[in-house]
Amino acid sequence: MVIGFNTDVRHQGRVYHVQTEDKGLDNPVIETLIYLGGEILAARRSSYADLVSRSAAEKEIAERIESQHNRMILDIKEGKYEEKQPRPFGEGIISNKSFDEVVVEWLASQASGDRISLQMVGSDGFVEGETARLELLVSRSVGGAAIVGAGVKLKFISTVGRPRTLLEGKTDADGLVSFACPLPVLDEGTAALIVQATHGAETAEIKQIIKKPVRKAAG
Repeated sequence: MVIGFNTDVRHQGRVYHVQTEDKGLDNPVIETLIYLGGEILAARRSSYADLVSRSAAEKEIAERIESQHNRMILDIKEGKYEEKQPRPFGEGIISNKSFDEVVVEWLASQASGDRISLQMVGSDGFVEGETARLELLVSRSVGGAAIVGAGVKLKFISTVGRPRTLLEGKTDADGLVSFACPLPVLDEGTAALIVQATHGAETAEIKQIIKKPVRKAAG
């Protein structure tokens, strides 16, 4: 079961977009992102492994997903994100590990530097109603070594519907994967493509706004 929510929230003259997604039973994490002006302003990730371990009903999982989504909306309405502030260490992290364990893991991840990198090669942007053509490279951020067999998903999100996965694939021997698919035309709202790469426990993500088609003048 993979479900999600998308909500536009107006507060103090700004429009915040709240997107919540279930990563699936193989990776039981609820991820909520708040976007402002196309940039990720805040994120919250929580595990529901406890529900999976006791074979909880889908309804119970869905209720937890919706609860987190609504909590983030309430945070916006309470003014938590009125000004962009540097995020304190550990914000949005829910873990069963001790604080010391979390700190050690965080420091190790910062020191290693050699993380997964996702790059979009030769794209000129995307327009509703046209075919999106993407060539994606997954590699190491240090040294640039290609990553073979990384999972890559292409997702479509909008302010008027739930997120959906358009295509999935794996990188070849050169760390590359190519996608081509037609993009929907929306009567209202805005949309974006989310590209997610996964290799083991590492992930990387790219977000690209989908432009509206240019309307020709009448006559």
